[in-house]
Amino acid sequence: MARPQMFSTATFGLLTATAGLVTATAAHADSDSLFTLGVGAQYAHVPESVVDAEAAKRQFGVFSRVKMLRFLGAEFSTQMDEDPGTQGERLLSPRYQISGMVNLLPTEYFNLFVVGGTGAHLAGDLFKIDGESTSFQAGPGLEIFLGDHVAIGADVRFRTPGPSKIREDINARIESEVMTHAGSAPPSYSQALTDQKVQQIEAEERRGLGIHVWQANFTFGVYL
Repeated sequence: MARPQMFSTATFGLLTATAGLVTATAAHADSDSLFTLGVGAQYAHVPESVVDAEAAKRQFGVFSRVKMLRFLGAEFSTQMDEDPGTQGERLLSPRYQISGMVNLLPTEYFNLFVVGGTGAHLAGDLFKIDGESTSFQAGPGLEIFLGDHVAIGADVRFRTPGPSKIREDINARIESEVMTHAGSAPPSYSQALTDQKVQQIEAEERRGLGIHVWQANFTFGVYL
């Protein structure tokens, strides 16, 4: 009867010792540790030709990153430029971002990675795929390690709007067609447009989804 208790005690002791070794190991920017936490500042530039209405072309913010098992990671970032409540049109230059990272080539001197996730100008939309201000972003990046704990980096993120924006554009297009053919919007779009025409508009809008904007980010991070 005492054997299971001894086994449980030994197992608990082993797990505790392992956790102690993991947490006691120094976490470097290029570390192989189980978890490595990084924080830093970033500067983002959006080309004037694709910038959202009312959005800043140059944005400053902060970010935090967690590296896990060397090849995986996660990132949360926020821009500090303007009050989000005054900029409802900022769909493709979001204030908040949450992303997953895959480190493709982590070495002692640099890390080549890809990143992708969601962005939102309203904090409540960040975890909503169908949020009013939700967008999606993905792209490649590079970190260069300047020492055990310091890294500089750059990445390019390509953005596209979320489902809510797509539906909004489709409805606006249908309403425009209705106004053109009927002179005024009837109670139901289907009264003025055939189902085939509606499907054609939807298909055209979805085909035109593509990449709507790109943004360059430059980062300076410290890994704890």
